[in-house]
Amino acid sequence: MTERLHKGAAAAAVAALAATAGCGGAGIVGTDPKSVIKKAQTLAQETLDAIRPTLGSAATSVDSSGWHKCTTETPGVHRFTYDYVLKIDVPKAASGPVMDAAKAHFTKSGYSPDLPDPGTARVGARLPKGEWWVGVGVQDESSMFISIDSGCVPTSSDPKT
Repeated sequence: MTERLHKGAAAAAVAALAATAGCGGAGIVGTDPKSVIKKAQTLAQETLDAIRPTLGSAATSVDSSGWHKCTTETPGVHRFTYDYVLKIDVPKAASGPVMDAAKAHFTKSGYSPDLPDPGTARVGARLPKGEWWVGVGVQDESSMFISIDSGCVPTSSDPKT
């Protein structure tokens, strides 16, 4: 019940912000898409730094990144979500300690953890303010991932989707 109320309050806050964020008009101007990308990369690096002692020298690479238009729109408002995923060369068999380290990082950073889901091999959490989500989990038998999702953010221009 509390989670539903929290999500409702967050949705109302985002809607209120979006309603005042007209393109080029008065009110709040959206965030520069470049700063959204930079924040996603920073969150991924912070998470990677936190789990690096558990990973050792495992290689990482950008698996995917991209913009997606939000499904609910307000006329004259640019709203997009940005996803950024790093692939980590750590086998599934060694993923437990990595996810434990990620969970400890989320707790230390004051993130709101996802409810446990025994059906998924990942841990995730939301930043204290806003819609940003960070997750660490198993991608396949030979690799893991760090995933960042901005949630719907008002942007100052339409990024390439």
